[in-house]
Amino acid sequence: MVRYDKPIFHNGHRVLWHGAWRDGAAPGESAAAKPAASAKPQDFLILADRADASATRMAAELASATETSGQHVKAVSGDASPAALDKAVSGDSADLAIVATDSLVDSHKSQTDAGAVDWRARAPYLARLASEPIALIARRSVADIHELAGRKVNVDTAGSANAASAAIVFSRLNIAPDMTNEPLLVALASLARGEIDAIFVVGGNDSRALADFGKDGRFHILAIPYAPALQALYCPMRLTARDQPSFIGVDEKIDTIGVTTALVAIDAPPDSPRASRLAPLANLLFEKFDHFFGASNNLNWKGVNLAAQIAGWPRFGAAQAWLNENKGAPNAALETFRTMAQTAAAASEGPSGADADRLYESLMQWSGTAN
Repeated sequence: MVRYDKPIFHNGHRVLWHGAWRDGAAPGESAAAKPAASAKPQDFLILADRADASATRMAAELASATETSGQHVKAVSGDASPAALDKAVSGDSADLAIVATDSLVDSHKSQTDAGAVDWRARAPYLARLASEPIALIARRSVADIHELAGRKVNVDTAGSANAASAAIVFSRLNIAPDMTNEPLLVALASLARGEIDAIFVVGGNDSRALADFGKDGRFHILAIPYAPALQALYCPMRLTARDQPSFIGVDEKIDTIGVTTALVAIDAPPDSPRASRLAPLANLLFEKFDHFFGASNNLNWKGVNLAAQIAGWPRFGAAQAWLNENKGAPNAALETFRTMAQTAAAASEGPSGADADRLYESLMQWSGTAN
């Protein structure tokens, strides 16, 4: 028996991380070294936060699509906060995850310990996904987010990504609510009874529980200001009746914030055994992405640009290699945009040349034609 190079201890005894055996090979031994008769199909687990309806839907659709191509893929629902991902590494309970990036970035930046985990290095992303809106559902008597200071706001279970995002948003806005940790269905019942004042929800547009709640008009969605303290982690978004008809009037528009989500490979830094194991699945996803999701009615898939980047976050090696090999030609429309922006720089009220170049590079990165 070959000992796994990252052992854990249970009741004082050294034990193998059971994930070392999931690919049918012992730690340090290639799958090819095993007899063919004992080889087992590789199983891949995709984690999504149980409190994020949009993420759980995407994980299920991703698992189903890749399963049709001969992969053994399963979507699992659990917690996806930084602490929960750390447990997923120890317990080998996921290979990929659909995550909100705010808490992963913030958890490292807020740590003073030099040995703190930087999830950007530990969980490289395969693809940047759609930004998910944050909905703050409150009683009609609450008119402004700042009125929630000292009041009960449910943020879902303590280990969820939803709770992690809530803690960041309220902290950066200098608002201190009394946060409760009930699952969404329980929290909705508490809100209806007047026992809490609001519910913080990420990715609620796909939530059946929200769609079936609040038809009596007693509740609405509070605006969340796009304050400077939030801009490093969030983007401005707007909700309408199309998104949440139970809480937003037909002609009403609610300004809120959204959080970037990503498909990441858990504990798969470059040249690691897990990175090699996940490479075929990444290649399959990129090669057949249009086939898998081109006809999907899920708008979250339609908005995905596989070449879109996440600033300061490394991309999974196999995904980057595929993009390099399938790089498209520069976009003529963007070249035209650059010329127009530079021309505008000469005007008295136009942007500077440096600003024009930065905007151009940003657009090039989004379109996938940047180097």
